[in-house]
Amino acid sequence: MTTTSPGSATATSGGPVSLIIERRVIPESDDLYRDWQKRLGVVMATWPGFIDRKVIEPSPPTQDDWVLIQRFVNAEAARTWLQSAERASFIDQIKGHFVGQEDIHLVTEDQSTNKAASIIVTSHVEPGGEDAFLGWQRKISAAESSYAGFVGHKIERPTPGVQEDWTVILTFDTDEHLEAWQNSPQRAKLLKEGEAYNTNVRVSKSSYGFGFWEPGRQSRATIFKDNLLVLLVLYPIVFLFSVFIGNPLLGGIPFWASLFIGNVVSTQLLGWLVAPWIFKVFDWWHKPGVGVRRNVYGYLIIAALYAISMGVYALLLAM
Repeated sequence: MTTTSPGSATATSGGPVSLIIERRVIPESDDLYRDWQKRLGVVMATWPGFIDRKVIEPSPPTQDDWVLIQRFVNAEAARTWLQSAERASFIDQIKGHFVGQEDIHLVTEDQSTNKAASIIVTSHVEPGGEDAFLGWQRKISAAESSYAGFVGHKIERPTPGVQEDWTVILTFDTDEHLEAWQNSPQRAKLLKEGEAYNTNVRVSKSSYGFGFWEPGRQSRATIFKDNLLVLLVLYPIVFLFSVFIGNPLLGGIPFWASLFIGNVVSTQLLGWLVAPWIFKVFDWWHKPGVGVRRNVYGYLIIAALYAISMGVYALLLAM
């Protein structure tokens, strides 16, 4: 569990940065916007300093906007893209399909944090009020750290030409823990104390899941655990589908076709339901920095579950 001290990181540092762009699209234009994003991705792939990007579609009611996470080698590369004629041309192609203005957040990356549930808060601070604002933020981060699931409180200073407001990224390990803080009387009291900074405040909530199946953003140990957990749930899905659906219902079609159908079903179940569930169940073991004893317990439990599942399936086949 790590905390980024207020004001300690800025978008002008030399490390990788992420542009987090939020846009609301009129509902009937979702397909058009999705296709536009694909074409935009082709252009960005060759842009100097571009690393990768992720497009997160709306998920009402908690997230109504499209969220674009575009990673660059440094802030200068990100600014160059933001101010480029190429990007302006792409925006012109689809500007009539947006609702309101885009929110742009330029943030430095913290490789040690696997963000699960975050809110992005932007606030306007009058010149000369920076020290008071940072003092208020220190009080908030101290209060947040006492709540279950707290991961980090990160402040980004304004970036001239990109964003004029201060940006705060608050992260908890789950939506439930984040909401517990958001709905707490302590937070309400602190917000009242900082009313001077709340006149133009904007809050957006997203479950980004930056680390899930993104090898470039995880350690090798975490990727290895990812794979073990995926195998733990993928094996029973494939087995049960073959025994109870594939063999009795799909036996009359070619093997290559039944295999494809089985893979479609298993990957959809895995990606939407089962993998997020198993990652949450094993969060006590999967997250970084859990310690040697907990690591050993986790591997032993995984091995035992493998053995149990194989034994159960062997008995089913023998019946």
